Amino acid sequence: MDSLKVPLADPSGICHTYIDPDHVVAYALATNDENPLYLEGLAVPPVFAAVVAWKAFWGVPPIPEEALAGTVGGVHGEHDIRIHKPVEVGGWCHTVGELHAVVCSSAGMNVYMRLSTTDDDGAEVLEQYWSLLHRGRVTGGNRGTPPPDHTFPAEARSRPTGSALLETTRDQTFRYAGVSGDHNPMHVNDEAARSRGFPRKVNQGLCTLGIVSRGLVDLTAAGDPRRVRRIAVRFSSPVFPGDPIELSVYDNATDSENSHSYAFEAASNGGVVLRHGLVEVLDV
Repeated sequence: MDSLKVPLADPSGICHTYIDPDHVVAYALATNDENPLYLEGLAVPPVFAAVVAWKAFWGVPPIPEEALAGTVGGVHGEHDIRIHKPVEVGGWCHTVGELHAVVCSSAGMNVYMRLSTTDDDGAEVLEQYWSLLHRGRVTGGNRGTPPPDHTFPAEARSRPTGSALLETTRDQTFRYAGVSGDHNPMHVNDEAARSRGFPRKVNQGLCTLGIVSRGLVDLTAAGDPRRVRRIAVRFSSPVFPGDPIELSVYDNATDSENSHSYAFEAASNGGVVLRHGLVEVLDV
């Protein structure tokens, strides 16, 4: 596809994204990942899928304001990335989004968007379920079909696979904002973060997941991100720039379609920041 002739979005709402090799390298470095496969243009970080779908996500029509009565704001609730085939560096991706489901709980209202990304041949490359959690008392009940489950199985804790300590940097949120487009003030401004109840700016949730994915690739896929077929997680607390992240991975002891799955959690500053993590990788 000729990059000089294709707009970022067309009248049908499809968002077009060119996978620039330098963008991939910048993303990897912004998430503290120097995997040679990224730096040499041979692979794309799994969580880069969110960058591919960023414009399409924000283009999904919101649910009516009256449905949000009694809730406070919206934070990233869950993210589920399914990689049907590796994203190709130097190719084009085409993404459409839709409101998929509304799930109400004691935490509030989780609004799920489904984003489907295809390549130039029309084959689905990525499928993502991306939710915003609107906190507070909600009414109206559930709508749609909840996305696929990724609950942490309790028995997996008896099968630890490995752990990793992942460092973050003081300028983490600024570097990630530059490659992702996520310039939410609470990530790049201390006063804005304090107005939301935090002592200082906090990492973007997808920045945290991007950093954690480095450990997941190393611990479950022998350093080869091209084997990763799914990463799903629930965001529970933020990470502050400069604070390390402790990743723990467990064997789910389940296989499906030539793949194996693992459960994971991540903690920082004494609290769990990522819950109900699931990663699936292709067998060698």
